Amino acid sequence: MMTTGNLLRGLSAGLLAAGAAASAWAADHPGDVAVFAREGQLKLGGQRVEVQASTGFNIYRADLGDLFHGPWATSNPGFQTQGSERLKPGGEIGFEGLGALGFWDGASWSLAAAGTQLAVSDYLEAESLWSSAGVSPGASQLLGETSASGKLHEHLVFSITEGAAVGAYQITLRLNSADYLSSDPFYMILNRGLDEAAFQRAREALIQASPVPEPASAGVWFLGVLLLWGVSRRHSAGRRADPSTRG
Repeated sequence: MMTTGNLLRGLSAGLLAAGAAASAWAADHPGDVAVFAREGQLKLGGQRVEVQASTGFNIYRADLGDLFHGPWATSNPGFQTQGSERLKPGGEIGFEGLGALGFWDGASWSLAAAGTQLAVSDYLEAESLWSSAGVSPGASQLLGETSASGKLHEHLVFSITEGAAVGAYQITLRLNSADYLSSDPFYMILNRGLDEAAFQRAREALIQASPVPEPASAGVWFLGVLLLWGVSRRHSAGRRADPSTRG
């Protein structure tokens, strides 16, 4: 029979455990994409960010395959407001897929093989699909909603076609919101079976990518990267000029 003292100790332990779980959820995660706003535009940062030399866009990375999602998927990195940063409370943050699915085969970046797709599952479990032909947006593209205090901490699920070739896969996204101008595009590089040294070479190749075409497919792929850069600059300039686009 449980005494009153034991019951109180049990309740206290449960509350402490719940508090610890909440603190862990709210804590800054170094590997996550930091989301904040400056001058009415969504911005991205983080402690594990690299920068593509020609465009200045951020590059984030993750390994496909984890204990929860299995060998072909991951929900890392997350997206969160960090430190004292806050967004508009109760606001929806979405994303937009850009470009096509890139692939690093150990020697060069090019388009992924036909039939290979990388899916991104959103807050409502709708899937957007990247392939060598481009992006098929999901029924929704919702990253999540900010809390009453303006915090955000959400995870998309990234998954590759089962049996996809060993290598690194690259997609391009940007965040959007009715309350802010869209973020600059950013790249996600997802490792499928490479060791750390090989994956680092893939990232370094993307960082240093040159607009001079090497193999034809790599030239087409990088041309898409540069076109995204130009579209983003025109998109941001147009929205800044139109006051109706500000939240």
